[in-house]
Amino acid sequence: MKEVSVIISGGGSVGLSLAAELGWRGIDCMILEQASNLNPHPRANAVANRTMEYYRRWGIDKSISEAGIPPDHPADYYWVSSLHGRKLHGISLPPFKKIKEVKDTGGYVKEEHTWSPYLKTITGQNEVEEVILNYLYTLKSVDINFNTNLKDFDQDSDGVTCHIKNLKTGKTDLVRSKYLIACDGGKSMVREQLNIGLKGRADMAKFVSIYFKAPDFMKCHHFGSANIFFPLHKSYAGFLLNWDGGTTFTYHLMLKKGQLWNEVDAKASIEAVLGKSTPIEIISTQPWTAHALVAEKYHDNRVILAGDAVHLFTPTGGFGMNTGVSDAIDIAWKIQAMVEGWGGKYLIDSYFKERHSIGVRNTKEAADCFDQLYSVMQYGDELDDETEIGINIRKKLSIDLKEQDKLIASSGTLLGYRYNNSPVIIPDGTEETIDNPRKYIPTARPGHRAPHIWLEESVSIYDKFSKNFTLLVFFKDKKETNNFVNTAKEINFPLEVLVINDEDAFKLYEYCFVIIRPDLMVAWRSDNMPENSLEVLDIIRGSK
Repeated sequence: MKEVSVIISGGGSVGLSLAAELGWRGIDCMILEQASNLNPHPRANAVANRTMEYYRRWGIDKSISEAGIPPDHPADYYWVSSLHGRKLHGISLPPFKKIKEVKDTGGYVKEEHTWSPYLKTITGQNEVEEVILNYLYTLKSVDINFNTNLKDFDQDSDGVTCHIKNLKTGKTDLVRSKYLIACDGGKSMVREQLNIGLKGRADMAKFVSIYFKAPDFMKCHHFGSANIFFPLHKSYAGFLLNWDGGTTFTYHLMLKKGQLWNEVDAKASIEAVLGKSTPIEIISTQPWTAHALVAEKYHDNRVILAGDAVHLFTPTGGFGMNTGVSDAIDIAWKIQAMVEGWGGKYLIDSYFKERHSIGVRNTKEAADCFDQLYSVMQYGDELDDETEIGINIRKKLSIDLKEQDKLIASSGTLLGYRYNNSPVIIPDGTEETIDNPRKYIPTARPGHRAPHIWLEESVSIYDKFSKNFTLLVFFKDKKETNNFVNTAKEINFPLEVLVINDEDAFKLYEYCFVIIRPDLMVAWRSDNMPENSLEVLDIIRGSK
């Protein structure tokens, strides 16, 4: 029987990202994807700044940025009655190229530009997956299998036996793995077989996603280019995503009650929101349903779930794929620890305790964004009327729509998550920062994301961290870490010491000694090295 450390069921963005993180860490894994190739229909359109921080480590961030809207393209977002009507609200962000990669925050550089090396990167999920797949082909430890389906699995205390079917030949093989990780989507076979339920809000709305090319699209309206248009007129309600600066789009049209997605005339729907005819090539159409659901469990012994298999989103805010990728990064280093033998018996349990609360938090935030957007999609032609009724509606909307900026500017959600009750984080007693969807407050408090800072032009502090654990030292003698480092070596705990004598970085991290986890989260910090090194290491690796 063939053996592999990890089997990943599902080759979407989360499954591919998980394989990339495991492969980058030298852990052998096998991807099973029942489709014959990647899904060419773009679904998610925004790669979060946090996700790009992970992709930066593999060296694919530039390829992803260049695959989407050009980096010198203005990042504009418009709420309109329709594309032949009025602009009701807008947000304009600077082009990605204009983010200064230095510590100087003067001039046009806004506070948000200091929080991460990235803003949201507008690149289609299909293009993101293609870039990751090309990266996977460079990793010898990753075995990629399309036209392959996980039919069944049986687990015991030592591993999982998977029944794998080749959909081309019809042949079924048995493959043994230490862990099975299900990234098999919202209708997860693995989740259903484990009888894990979902909680939250289901069937909030139904949409048809129309992927199309229209070379003269920008000539058909007067708004100019935008990354997203939100048509609010109830006949056209939904959102239009721009993929390349003005010729290729996806129109997510909200279906009316009882309307079937495959009965929608795609070309007519696009021309209706435009208000005129134009050459249009329909590339593909797919249905989807908005949910805010989270699984009650994230793993069952050696079978683990991630991505849409454990949380189903409405895409408002762009949290779904990005939350799933953070799931993958969290579980990957913990799998590495167990495979290499330095992880403790409670480490895998910490995956649920850390990520479940974030799944609940993020699905609720996406649902709130959707509810706010849906609430302003109840009007018809009065949106454009010059009557007193129309004027009053637009006045009200001008107030309501300003509250919807978090649909676009959501770094608080994407960067500000924290693992307050994690058993593998050591609290330092400091006060928790506010969890605000719009505003991220940089902090190195244990359980939070290690804050980014430019050490010099184009060099983030992230670029200095180890792929495993980093003991960050500010203005202290490295010899003070010797006992801790020696204890780590005795238990094969992978740790590197990084001395950074930078006043701005020290001000940000606040303490002289900080342990950064492999997923770029802070595990512990203090002004003094611990007297009992093993106790600290045992907590962080899940042995206590």
